[in-house]
Amino acid sequence: RALMHPLPTLEFENYELKRATISRYSLVKFDGNFYSIPDTYRPRYITLKILMDRIEFLDGNAIIAVHRRLAGNQKYSLDIAHYIKTFHRKPGAIPNSRVLAQADELIRDAFNRYYANDPKKFLPILDLIRETSPEKFSAALAILKEQNIHPTCDSIRFLLHQTNVLMVEPFDIEGGFEVLEPDLTIFDQFMEG
Repeated sequence: RALMHPLPTLEFENYELKRATISRYSLVKFDGNFYSIPDTYRPRYITLKILMDRIEFLDGNAIIAVHRRLAGNQKYSLDIAHYIKTFHRKPGAIPNSRVLAQADELIRDAFNRYYANDPKKFLPILDLIRETSPEKFSAALAILKEQNIHPTCDSIRFLLHQTNVLMVEPFDIEGGFEVLEPDLTIFDQFMEG
């Protein structure tokens, strides 16, 4: 024991850091595959924290995007929330975009059913993605689809911000109480003058 060195104070993490450039389409290329970055991010260079199963995209210490690491070549990992600003400038690009094709099935279904003819009306719904997690957003769309309700911005927002209401147990008053029959002629007198 006297010859052993003390344990390291830092926790070991198995990752590699690399610098990469961002294309004009808000994509970063790594290992022959492409990953989306939020289109609101302006710097040209970004740091990649490459782990075994995922890649974290860093600006300093802030994580601006996380993608599952892709195997293969020329594949895309796109997040529809990363392109909301672009779709506001070019709503006509939504129907044929690779981003919509990779989006959650419920988002694609809602767009194709109700907004394919007027993509501009879909933009407020895309804005709601930023307000919550993708899981909650998809759960709200699933409830609306199950109930066969048109997914509008208001109906989705209602479900996203709905809080659970605690049910109050009914109570029983022993012996009850007496309720007198009201005399409505008094109100007639008030109306007359």
